[in-house]
Amino acid sequence: MNLSIIENCSPYYIRFTHNNVDEVISKCLEFVDNKQFINPFTHYVYPLDNAKSILSLIPITTLIDFDPNRVSLFVTQPGVYYRAHKDGNIPPHRFSINYTVKILDNSCVTSWYSDEDLKGYFRDYRVKNSRECLKFDKNKHTPLHSMTAIQGECILFNTEIYHDFDNSESLNERMILTLRHVDPASVYFEDIRKVLFNI
Repeated sequence: MNLSIIENCSPYYIRFTHNNVDEVISKCLEFVDNKQFINPFTHYVYPLDNAKSILSLIPITTLIDFDPNRVSLFVTQPGVYYRAHKDGNIPPHRFSINYTVKILDNSCVTSWYSDEDLKGYFRDYRVKNSRECLKFDKNKHTPLHSMTAIQGECILFNTEIYHDFDNSESLNERMILTLRHVDPASVYFEDIRKVLFNI
């Protein structure tokens, strides 16, 4: 399988690669080649046949049971900021495997924050896709850690720690392939770190 760690910043993320990452990314782009994403942020779920085609190229599917109905592209437009949140709600999502499909600059920053630091915010649990901190003001908080993703890599991403992403300084659209477990509430970042890297 030939997985290679680029940067281990546990418990927030691990950047890594494998031998056909470029092929996975090309297939993701091929399937949205004629689409125009106009919303500030779009959660695009690939049709099942496209999703299965993408998953067939990903070697770690032998180790992780991904949900073929949740093979998704997160598309963020230039100038967009997305507030602090945890992914998933009904059910919660504990981790994500992300492929950096389209990142054309180093201006988009993802940051993680502690529960204690954000305890004063009202949590919006009315939607199933995420656990949101309403009226979050990033200028009032110091991140636990920040990351700028790089084109053409994989990321084991801890979605169970509050995080935001800030594309407000970028002039470019950003696309991230996100893969989730079939039972997302039951498997954590640390579990997948052990499965993939034995650490």
